Amino acid sequence: MTARRKIAVILASHGEAETPGFIENYRVSLHTLSHASTVMRIPVPLRHLISLSSSLKKRFRKAPGAAGSPQNLLTREQAALLQQHLDRHPASSGIAFDVRAAHSASRPYVEQVLAQTSGHDGQVVVPMAPVDNALSCGLICAHLSEARHAGELHRVRVVGRLWNDDALIRSYLDHLFATGRKLPERAGPRNLLLLTFHGTLVRDASGREPDFRTGRDETASFARRLTAAIEADDRNPWGTVMVAYLNHDVGGEWTRPSFEEAGRAIKDGGYDGVWLFAAGYFSDGNETLHRAAQLSAAVPGLGVEALPCLNGSPGFAEYLAGRVTRAAVQILRFSGDGLDDVASFA
Repeated sequence: MTARRKIAVILASHGEAETPGFIENYRVSLHTLSHASTVMRIPVPLRHLISLSSSLKKRFRKAPGAAGSPQNLLTREQAALLQQHLDRHPASSGIAFDVRAAHSASRPYVEQVLAQTSGHDGQVVVPMAPVDNALSCGLICAHLSEARHAGELHRVRVVGRLWNDDALIRSYLDHLFATGRKLPERAGPRNLLLLTFHGTLVRDASGREPDFRTGRDETASFARRLTAAIEADDRNPWGTVMVAYLNHDVGGEWTRPSFEEAGRAIKDGGYDGVWLFAAGYFSDGNETLHRAAQLSAAVPGLGVEALPCLNGSPGFAEYLAGRVTRAAVQILRFSGDGLDDVASFA
């Protein structure tokens, strides 16, 4: 009997501080800015100053996210659910999947988990965001090209272009319309669904376009495709589907409409209720959790419901299991590791 090949599966989220602790928040902020400085100039003293200021604000002023973010916990839960799906997958007869959560800005770091699992027969890395950019899969690929020699890279796959996959759209729809959601009791034109996506820089403060991959075009394409799919679904109770971007408070021009601009349009739109869904994120965190309260404050008297991100969605785990299995089989096939028992699952 052929021994099962061992494949590491690394769910790579951005990562956020799980507690209000100053040291943890400072470390996460500094790590985030260090990564950002690989594509935009952020002087080292300014990185420390920003990290110090934001960490003190969370520690003493009870800013949004001060109690800690659930994102890392949710990523661990996603990893555990994916492990269950892979253990039940027919391909597990020939592959032993080892699923782990890792993060870009908080511990355990993606680089550490890649090193810890380098002895496996293969590694599949899944960035925990639908859109590829220089600060997600770009950083992972750059690290791999530096840390591995050419003869090792065929045993690693970084799963990308999730935003362009019809199967991901279907998992979104099933999650969005799942029974038990607080959806409108009946369809109507005055029901609004607000889809939020990660904002991207369009031009810097000097009017220059970014010279790195922001994912702007991919995000816009994903937003259009998801909007069209929701509007065409028979289960859709919303008369209007609107898109907004969660931009950062950094100089320059960012994607539009911003969340704030969408709020002003909603205030003037005469809607009965608004449902928020952070479609540009796979798990809730500091950027998504407080938006319903912000919109309620901006538009007093309006009913606002927050729908959770994919988080622990079984349909999403099933989707990821399919993508991971295909990537694992490709690794083993290319490596010539005796694929008779698993090749049919590619």
